[in-house]
Amino acid sequence: MNSEFENKVQSQPIREVPPHWRARIVAAAQPQPSRWREWFQPFPRAWGALGAAWVVIIALHFTTPHEPRFTGNSYAPQSFAILQEQTMMMAQLLGPTNADEKPSALPAEPKPRTERTRKELIG
Repeated sequence: MNSEFENKVQSQPIREVPPHWRARIVAAAQPQPSRWREWFQPFPRAWGALGAAWVVIIALHFTTPHEPRFTGNSYAPQSFAILQEQTMMMAQLLGPTNADEKPSALPAEPKPRTERTRKELIG
């Protein structure tokens, strides 16, 4: 049953693994920390605060009404009258401006390039 090779292997003495190899093998066999732990490990309080903030935001989202309530016009009619009066006073203080005057003849709009080139070629 045993072949010559198997007999030869069984007769070989077992050697110890060199110590520097053993240390590297054991280190490689240890479970590695997850990527998540690498992210969260340096600043656990900051990540906890961020998580708490998100919990508060989500809670506020689900507890507030989805439909905005219309309360009507929030400005009193008197405030519009006051605003109009202030605008008129400001106009009187500033006096006539260039914006009140009508602009002189406006330049004609530029024509499309195709029409300009046709006229230049023909003329």
